[in-house]
Amino acid sequence: MAVIREPFGRTKDGREVEKLTLRRGTLEAEVLTYGGVVAALRTADRTGTMVDVVLGYRTLAGYEENGGYLGALVGRYANRIGGARITIDGQTYPLTANEGAKQLHGGPEGFSFQVFDVAEASKDRVVLTYTEPDGKNGFPGTLALTATYALTENGLSLRYEAVCDKPTVCNITNHSYFNLNGGGSAMDHRLWVDADAFTPIDADSLPVAASADVAGTPFDFRTEKAVGRDIGQDHEQLRLAGGYDHNFVLTPKPGLRLAARLTGERSGITMECWTEQPGVQVYTANFLETDASTKSGVPYGPRQAVCLETQVPADSPNHPEWGDVILRPGQVYDAATEYR
Repeated sequence: MAVIREPFGRTKDGREVEKLTLRRGTLEAEVLTYGGVVAALRTADRTGTMVDVVLGYRTLAGYEENGGYLGALVGRYANRIGGARITIDGQTYPLTANEGAKQLHGGPEGFSFQVFDVAEASKDRVVLTYTEPDGKNGFPGTLALTATYALTENGLSLRYEAVCDKPTVCNITNHSYFNLNGGGSAMDHRLWVDADAFTPIDADSLPVAASADVAGTPFDFRTEKAVGRDIGQDHEQLRLAGGYDHNFVLTPKPGLRLAARLTGERSGITMECWTEQPGVQVYTANFLETDASTKSGVPYGPRQAVCLETQVPADSPNHPEWGDVILRPGQVYDAATEYR
């Protein structure tokens, strides 16, 4: 079946936005050209009833007026960069701060707030493109991004490819809020993560070390457990983030690998997160608050979803000892994630 394209309104500054609907078997996905948002992802529950497993809004105004990056493609650099600055080859670049003295998710005019072009819309695949100019949000170089959304036999495949004409940093993810029951609290969802370590943070949600052992802590998801089982423990890291909002350091494996598994306890829907990235940020929507423009017409609140954001750890550009995150001319940033 061909991709269905339809208008989804205009942004406050007059840019036209489209909604593209993909269908394959019992799977259906809606993608917006605004922010590359995954606006809906529907699949069958244990009774055969279709369930929309991502949070979102009925209208474009909902996405523009509520925070939280619901379903958005996040970049040029996902997560936080301390001091809103990066240094490349000895030169320091001040970035546009949008969370205190930090930059979050690429800045106030990051990818999540842009309108993408549709390069391809055919059957079960949509390709979106966006070019971020040199200096936007403080990042050096003109960066050209291609984002491919495709329905496979059992899930949604996301691939991000980017090139730049100057040395820069690049870290792209999807910020979908998953509720596999279709609504309500997500704290009884069961979660497994293939990670022996997580990245501890300070009061500014910036890493204080590359990793810490999950053993004996509430961060041990190596055996599947309810997301909310340990979230109320008196643990400094949970207090700092108001719950889980941490990078889990995935057990190193080559290629696309199974990173996490989430199960809706009422629907029976199980979702696997496969990725090529070294980490996954597990966020339990600790501070989620919206108005009533949601798809259900009922405002969303804290802990009604779980985000599985595949990426490199926050503030990595300021920690070269953790690995090279510089994208140089002639190189291609290429990262794939599948939600199956």
